[in-house]
Amino acid sequence: MVESIFKIEKKAVGFVVLFCLISLFQNFGPNSTTFIVPGEVFPTRYRSTGHGITAASGKVGAIVSQFGFANVRPATALKAYAPFAFTGLLSTLLIPETKGKTLEDSSNEQQQHFILGKWYT
Repeated sequence: MVESIFKIEKKAVGFVVLFCLISLFQNFGPNSTTFIVPGEVFPTRYRSTGHGITAASGKVGAIVSQFGFANVRPATALKAYAPFAFTGLLSTLLIPETKGKTLEDSSNEQQQHFILGKWYT
């Protein structure tokens, strides 16, 4: 009885390590392009709309992939998924770099209206 518990624990440790690594790489790529990049790329005025569009696009992609590949063999699904992943990689590389810029500089908007409280005109 005790021996079987230790065997399960060894398997559980491997599973936890693998799960943590998968979560790390899953959050490293898609989460940064869904949540961090829109906050830096979209102008202040349209930032919440940009967050909504990127979040909705991710959810639509998840739904379409579940219904589209539900009855497909895994090897075929991976071959069909590869062009989409490559397109995502290329589109991520097209995002402008905002390193060293303030949000005001990257928005390309005149900030005097916001400072003076006349943003509505």
